[in-house]
Amino acid sequence: MTNPFCLVKNVKTVFVGVVAIAVMSLFVACGEENPSEPAVESSASVEQPPASSSSVFEPFSSSMVNPYTPAYSSSEPVVSAEYEAPFTFFTSPASTGLSLAPDEDGFYDMGDVYKAVPSTSKISFVIRHSKRQKSTGTESKLTPIGEQMAKDLGAKLVGEESFYYASTDFIRTRRTCELVAEGRGEKADVVIWDAIDGAYFLTVPSDTLDAATVNSSGAQPHIARYAYGELQNNALGTKLKTYFYDLYERGNQFVNEVVVANMSQWDARVSVLATHDVLIEPLVVFVSNRTIDLRIYQKPFRWVNYLSGVAVILDKDGRITVLPTKGDTYGWMIPSQEIDESAE
Repeated sequence: MTNPFCLVKNVKTVFVGVVAIAVMSLFVACGEENPSEPAVESSASVEQPPASSSSVFEPFSSSMVNPYTPAYSSSEPVVSAEYEAPFTFFTSPASTGLSLAPDEDGFYDMGDVYKAVPSTSKISFVIRHSKRQKSTGTESKLTPIGEQMAKDLGAKLVGEESFYYASTDFIRTRRTCELVAEGRGEKADVVIWDAIDGAYFLTVPSDTLDAATVNSSGAQPHIARYAYGELQNNALGTKLKTYFYDLYERGNQFVNEVVVANMSQWDARVSVLATHDVLIEPLVVFVSNRTIDLRIYQKPFRWVNYLSGVAVILDKDGRITVLPTKGDTYGWMIPSQEIDESAE
């Protein structure tokens, strides 16, 4: 690839067995598991409109968990004894019969995921946009390397079916979708969807976070510290703790209420949702249960790469699997080693 450096179950599983014996009524009940807290390892616009409309529909309801019912046996998430805290979905492909292996960093290649998932399952790839210009406003464009990266990703996802594409209202996210589609050999009609805004894990606008961290190496280290549960015990760290939602509660909500709840609205089996690092960084850390190393505040100063993210897979039995994914050679990047294209 061009630029190698550019790059839940907090479900209480309840087992209740009721055995009726003639003459006497005897009930034998299995107790509720005690999920353990996630370990911290030591060591970086969209209310979804219907597919046929360009307008934005009302926010999804919290009761909408899994409305994708055609040819599926369940309209609710499947609760299984295999679930372990803190996820409401599977994080191992083997749990739902997928033959996939991660790379040494814990990421699954998006092309491999697309090929391995059966045609009876839906897939949503939620990814960071491709490599962009240094400016970070809404008008920031992809660089030549970034454009090629997005096309190369599309080439990994070639197939006969058309995809659904949505992005935030930024040139770089919208263009990422367009170029992924071009790499697949199709033209994207990109929907702008605010529900995948980068600030999903924030309780405050992203500008508020930026303002609070302007004199402390920027927001990236603090976003990463939040994701790993390692915000510092100082005045700034105490303040920032109020700026973020609980990682696991919010992550489960994103998977179930933003992605899975809206899959039935999209007119394709596979969707690509392009967003920003402020969402993808904690999302990848969450899905990997903090085992993937994206600690930009510690050497080797890794941050989530362009085109990295997660794959949300909904199978025909209503089971949800979520995997950390990469669209480039690596799932992580080292910002200081990015190629500077500003003079090109």
